[in-house]
Amino acid sequence: MRDTQLIVREGRASDSDEILNFFQHVRRRCITFGAEDLPDLLRREFVFVAEVPPLLYGALVISRQSPGWGQIRAVGIIDGWSASEGVRRLLDTAQPVLQAQGVHALYCILAESWLHAPLESAGFEIVTRIVTYIRHAHSLPPVPDGPACLRPVFPHELRDLEEIDGLAFAPLWHYTWRDLARMLITGCRIAVAVMDDLVVGYSCVDISGEIGHIVRLVVDPTWQGQGIGRQLMLDAMHYLRKIGATRFTLNTTHSNHTAIHLYESLRFRRFGRVIPVMEKHIEP
Repeated sequence: MRDTQLIVREGRASDSDEILNFFQHVRRRCITFGAEDLPDLLRREFVFVAEVPPLLYGALVISRQSPGWGQIRAVGIIDGWSASEGVRRLLDTAQPVLQAQGVHALYCILAESWLHAPLESAGFEIVTRIVTYIRHAHSLPPVPDGPACLRPVFPHELRDLEEIDGLAFAPLWHYTWRDLARMLITGCRIAVAVMDDLVVGYSCVDISGEIGHIVRLVVDPTWQGQGIGRQLMLDAMHYLRKIGATRFTLNTTHSNHTAIHLYESLRFRRFGRVIPVMEKHIEP
């Protein structure tokens, strides 16, 4: 391939079928969404392709996350093209577009090991690691009566939950009220913890088959250490078992020792491999 033949450009809605076919067949790929999501991502998010017409050589999908942040949702590089060169060329085209839209930092949950070296050569660094925990649904302790009152979230409270997220998590992990609204619409169950008429924490859970996933468990730092997290956690687990879950899973960062202590006290055990998270701030 001659370098002058290569075109790197923003993706278009008309590219949807070609990009989907590319991700289905390319060997070096890292993708975090289903095929049914791609048309919507092409409309709403940032998509870039590298091609020697009419053949695609690479593709990159980035979703806008919390303010100022973008997540690499998918990247693929064809065999025969250097992965480091391909990722760099796609990112070089993406960065000014992202900056113009207020995105000044990128992160990638590194589900595929081949992508580590190309991202590192493009200036990304490992900032944390994600660990997965699992537990069978039998022998659950009862849900404590207190200290908080637990109930389903009201839609107008989603902005309160966004604020709690901002207090409890690093920026790249924040959920916005739009993220939470999308979860409600797609069937997740969100329960809130209330103290003195104030929402101080929440849990968000989902189920797929017999696997119940605890998507989020968070307590306002001001109210931590009083047993509210344990109360929310057990409430979430009982709910998931009631609707058919036989196992529970959750993810956390390896450095979140307080959360890990809670999970392990409830007989969760570490499962699967540790997944690095890489991050890069885009220079103006």
